[in-house]
Amino acid sequence: MLAPAYDFVSTISYVPDENFALKYSRTRRIDGFSEDELAHLAAKVQLPENLVIETARETAALFHQYWKSEKANLPLTTRVVQAIETHIKTIPMAR
Repeated sequence: MLAPAYDFVSTISYVPDENFALKYSRTRRIDGFSEDELAHLAAKVQLPENLVIETARETAALFHQYWKSEKANLPLTTRVVQAIETHIKTIPMAR
């Protein structure tokens, strides 16, 4: 679950790519990281779908909350911040 956020900071501003480093359930595509993909993954690993989806929603909401308040305090260049913000808009679960 943390891989998408890890990809924001570690790779996306340096290596523009529409794919995550790791495959989730059916896709590596960033724009494919949706509730449907998480529901498929939940079924595959036999976890309650609602728990997985709600946890992802909560994680995304917290990411946005902390990103907004802390991005100026992080040791990131303007280019990196802009790359992350552009990238976030392509991820269905992060919108």
